Amino acid sequence: MRILVFKPDEIGDFILACGCIRLLAAEHGEENLILVVKSEIAPLAVREFPRARTIALPLKERRRGVNKDAVNIYHCFPAWLRLCVTRVDAAICLRSMRDYVQTALFLSPCTRRRVACENLLARANRVRRRAVEKWIQRLFRPAILPYPGPRPGVPAELEANRLVAAELLGRDVADAEVMPRFASATWQGGDFWLLCPFSSSWTKDYDTGNWAAALREVADLIPAGGIRLAGGPAQSSQLAEFGAALRAAGIGCQVAVEAPAPLEAFPDLAAKAAAVLTVDTAAAHVACALGAPAVVVACGMHAGCYGPYSPNGRQVWIVGDWAGLGHRRWQESVKPGDVAAAIRRVAA
Repeated sequence: MRILVFKPDEIGDFILACGCIRLLAAEHGEENLILVVKSEIAPLAVREFPRARTIALPLKERRRGVNKDAVNIYHCFPAWLRLCVTRVDAAICLRSMRDYVQTALFLSPCTRRRVACENLLARANRVRRRAVEKWIQRLFRPAILPYPGPRPGVPAELEANRLVAAELLGRDVADAEVMPRFASATWQGGDFWLLCPFSSSWTKDYDTGNWAAALREVADLIPAGGIRLAGGPAQSSQLAEFGAALRAAGIGCQVAVEAPAPLEAFPDLAAKAAAVLTVDTAAAHVACALGAPAVVVACGMHAGCYGPYSPNGRQVWIVGDWAGLGHRRWQESVKPGDVAAAIRRVAA
């Protein structure tokens, strides 16, 4: 059975879906999977699922004064042609917020069976969006499942993946079967802590002073290799400033900034860390997929959607009160002492 998995999402979202994809690979053979992902995610997808076929979509983000749909139609045209001549037994979509271009790409492969959760963009008061979704259901007759809410230990995105897999496989799927996990790397541990302090949005970042205060409280636990800072290639200067701020705040251990590396190499670095300290970003999901001890300071903006969860109990999520305090003030609900206590817990 050939299955097309449509997941044109960000890094953390793809890692969240790895468990579901691995389940389908186990059931029907990895060589029978076709993964449709964003171009920047493709190297990681190839690393994790080397026997699957990967189709990369060069999707662009919204820019002021530019029609995003027109730009993406232009850039994705070659990939769309490949999708149009692709025949599969089933196609599933693991992205729940689909714009018009992504919807068209998902519907392009030749198949009689399509499974997806409802498009959350159609929930908004958008008459045209709802009309398009109704037209799609009449013409293509996909199996559209209601988007679920979270359950304890199972955020909504993982639950959505579980429901889609259960519908496709025709059986009940346990939570453990869709928990993120890597096959190409597993946690080994090492003599340093890996600290990834930055996300894609500054509103989700935890204050440098708070990190420093928490680390001072657990100075006796910091491994001999000290603390290594890591992030995306565009964050190198921020990481250097962050490291200097930690040292100025009295962190006496070695604080080093990791050289920029390709995305697909990051799991190897995280696997060698004694623990991963991070915010709600891709590093949190990498740690979970590796089974590495981790402390995740999450702002709570999407609480229950992408976290918290812990595949093996080694990951501690501290969720801020975004709903009550919002914006930058959510940090007031996450004290450095809370972070220090979580670090002591995972270090044990």
